[in-house]
Amino acid sequence: LARQGWVTASSRRGAVVRHDLPDGGTEVREAEEAIRRLAVRWRLVGGDRSEFQGLIVRVADEVFQPAPRTVFLECNPVDLKECLDQVQAEASVPVEPMLLQDAAVGPERLDDASVLLTPYFHLAEVRKLAPEGAEVVPLNFVASQETMRTLVELPGESLVGVLALDARRRRLLEAIVQQYSSATVLGALYDDVEAAAELVEAADLVLVTNAAELPGHLAARAKRLVRVGWALEPGGLGGWRGSTEPPP
Repeated sequence: LARQGWVTASSRRGAVVRHDLPDGGTEVREAEEAIRRLAVRWRLVGGDRSEFQGLIVRVADEVFQPAPRTVFLECNPVDLKECLDQVQAEASVPVEPMLLQDAAVGPERLDDASVLLTPYFHLAEVRKLAPEGAEVVPLNFVASQETMRTLVELPGESLVGVLALDARRRRLLEAIVQQYSSATVLGALYDDVEAAAELVEAADLVLVTNAAELPGHLAARAKRLVRVGWALEPGGLGGWRGSTEPPP
């Protein structure tokens, strides 16, 4: 207390509270006292001053180093925002959003990124864009509960029409339907106008991705339209939660 300025001590009067008590800064004083105790223990076991100073510097460097720049990459603005919100809720560091096409056009935007997060669906693309030394972490997203519930409740004799921008997305949507429903599923691509129109006319339910821009004339002819939302699977971040340590 005397060292911190709270009391004065003498052999005759003992410890007396000072009239001019110190200002705030309790946390600083507590930290200083903790360091002082450690220094005393260090000296008692034979450690010298330079070693103790080096230890303090190393610990401070580890604790106060800047957080790694972490970027989440997706192909469309809708999923970028919705998936990022889920990732950020699980991560312990700030996560920056970026569209895949923006990163492809300006790869220098990723130059100082330490960690790149992306759904498994885009893993191959992100690996090509990743700067040297960056860690690429694939995230496991599954169909949302609303989507799964809709498919599970479909009558077995239903026909589900899947519309997608490319063959890879069509296969993904078809697999989701087959996973949760016994209904028949057929797929078509948007650019095949005739096939897409025929499928919409025949299907009991039309399934598209959450971010799809379904042409108005097709949406108007669909008996039922369902957009697939995505949910980060429990444990979908794997062992990664965000760290201040640089990637190995």
